[in-house]
Amino acid sequence: MNSIHGPAFSLALPFYNEEENIVPVVSQLTAALDRNRLDFELILVDNGSRDRTGELIGDLIASDARLKTAAVPRNLGYGWGVRQGLSAATGRWIGFMDGDAQIEPEDAARFLLSVDDNYDMIKVRRRKRQDGLIRARVSEIYIILFCLLFSLPIYDINAKPVIFKRELLEPLDLTSRDWFIDAELMLKADFLGLTIREIPVIFRRRQAGRSSVRPTTVVEFLKNITNYRFGKELKEWKKNNRLKS
Repeated sequence: MNSIHGPAFSLALPFYNEEENIVPVVSQLTAALDRNRLDFELILVDNGSRDRTGELIGDLIASDARLKTAAVPRNLGYGWGVRQGLSAATGRWIGFMDGDAQIEPEDAARFLLSVDDNYDMIKVRRRKRQDGLIRARVSEIYIILFCLLFSLPIYDINAKPVIFKRELLEPLDLTSRDWFIDAELMLKADFLGLTIREIPVIFRRRQAGRSSVRPTTVVEFLKNITNYRFGKELKEWKKNNRLKS
């Protein structure tokens, strides 16, 4: 699946204050993708970090031409970092995953090997979670309520990595700056009638560093759900896409 214009796959990895994680995450992921002979680029997003993350990204990209960076001077949210990474992607398939080592590198490689042109989007489903019972149950309840509220099929909405055909980036027109970008992506994919395949993976406990998910993240989700369910933004996007079709 090689391309004369770019790699087969581009993955954006947002890092926010991940100096403890970034070198092992990137080096192990790169090694796994190489072992599986995958044609790829990784966009390492320094999402406004205040530690040595940006410096370490500089060292990494200097050692491997398949590594790129997209620097964000000030952290404006997870979704903003993802969007900057996607805008720099040149692969035929583009997507994103977290930079916290909760997906085994070999699982990430297996995920990319599962890409099938008969689908528009491929994403993971967390078959087994090792990040704590409470967090897993809260996530499950959120997913079920969200899918029922928006009449969506029950997908593992906020599980990454997720990857889609590059030509879909423009019609998807992602605007979220925070963690709601996962839900926005699935809502718009469903409206566009995209074919989606889920690949089961084990979701590991974080190996180092600290999660940037906070109690305020729940408040953000609730505000975004209300806005997307009853506000104008999603309605306007749908209206514009109907006019184009």
